[in-house]
Amino acid sequence: MAKFSQTFLQGLLQPTYQQGLFTAAQQAAQLPGQLRQQQAAQEEMQRLRGMGAVERADFMAARAQTPQQLMAAEAAKGKAVEASALESLRGLEAARQAASTPEEKMRIESIMSRVAVQAGVDPSTITGRTQEEADRQVSRELNERRLREEERAAQEEAIAQAYHAVPENVRAKFEENAIKSGFGDVIDELKEDKAKAAKFDLDMENTKAEAANRKAMAKMPLAIGSLRERIQDSNIDQELKDIYISQLDEIENKQPDFDSGETWNPGSRQAAERELTNLNSEVGSAVREHVRNKNAIKREIRDLEETLTKPPTKAQIDAKLPDAREDLATVNTVLGFEIVSAEQDEEVVRQKATELARIERDKAIENQIKTYRSRIGEQPVEEQKNVDEFVVGQVYQDASGNRARYLGNGEFEELN
Repeated sequence: MAKFSQTFLQGLLQPTYQQGLFTAAQQAAQLPGQLRQQQAAQEEMQRLRGMGAVERADFMAARAQTPQQLMAAEAAKGKAVEASALESLRGLEAARQAASTPEEKMRIESIMSRVAVQAGVDPSTITGRTQEEADRQVSRELNERRLREEERAAQEEAIAQAYHAVPENVRAKFEENAIKSGFGDVIDELKEDKAKAAKFDLDMENTKAEAANRKAMAKMPLAIGSLRERIQDSNIDQELKDIYISQLDEIENKQPDFDSGETWNPGSRQAAERELTNLNSEVGSAVREHVRNKNAIKREIRDLEETLTKPPTKAQIDAKLPDAREDLATVNTVLGFEIVSAEQDEEVVRQKATELARIERDKAIENQIKTYRSRIGEQPVEEQKNVDEFVVGQVYQDASGNRARYLGNGEFEELN
């Protein structure tokens, strides 16, 4: 112990040994501060990891010591905001695609237009996207419907052409199958006309038979009356009816004056019978053509009625935007409620334009339907007003674009 103490005291007298002890003591004194700095650095790094890109850029801007560091932080923030907005746009687009109603899709689209500015995206590439999709869907549906109608028209044509050629022993089965396939209206008109044609044929045969039995063909008149009845009872155009009646009168005038004792000569009667038979064939062709045209017009009416259930197209809505802005700009209050101006809310303007476009389109379509119905002899249902001043059968629309047909007694039928 004495030897160790002596050695220790001698070491203390050496300068280098004394410096080493001083350095060790100094480092020991700094150790707690270094530990606190390390802990603070670790905590700061942990906070940075938990921050979003924009928040991290704000943090770095607050810690900037030089202009270069501040500019770098602001540039990072701009990129972070743009990236975040782009990510939001992708999420909003997914939500818009999944939305179950056009109104919800339009609402999300309006939000996307505002977010697009932050993402550096031109809002015009987003605005109208939902309407364009709706227009394409309507166009697809109408095209598909038209293709189905064209296919049906071809089937109706085939039925009309085959009807008179079908043997009598299978005609009933032919009619039954056609009716089951949805062509009952075509069969009904063809059957009615065939019955008149059969009556004409029967009258012709009876006339010939009676003339042959009496050996008095030269004194027998032609079957003018039955053909005249067929022409007058048909639904062909009146102008064409008049032509056929005129031709029939000419044939009738060729008959001898039987009361004065005149008779047919064989050649004149045969020529008159051929004219009468040919005229009867023309009438049959005209009736079949009328049936085809009538059903074509009915298909047009169904297409127009289908269009009434669809929303207006983007082009129709855009055409009404100036009128909608003008209407909204001239109104300040309605029943004490403030109206949002066109400059403040473009969505309100578009809703108004949609309403105006639907009213204008529906009016034009309904007028066209009336014209078509008149052409095929169908009279439009007379409009009757009830005590509430609503027209029975008329379609009404509220400010949100919802449409309903008035049934009377205060009841409405929703159309969309």
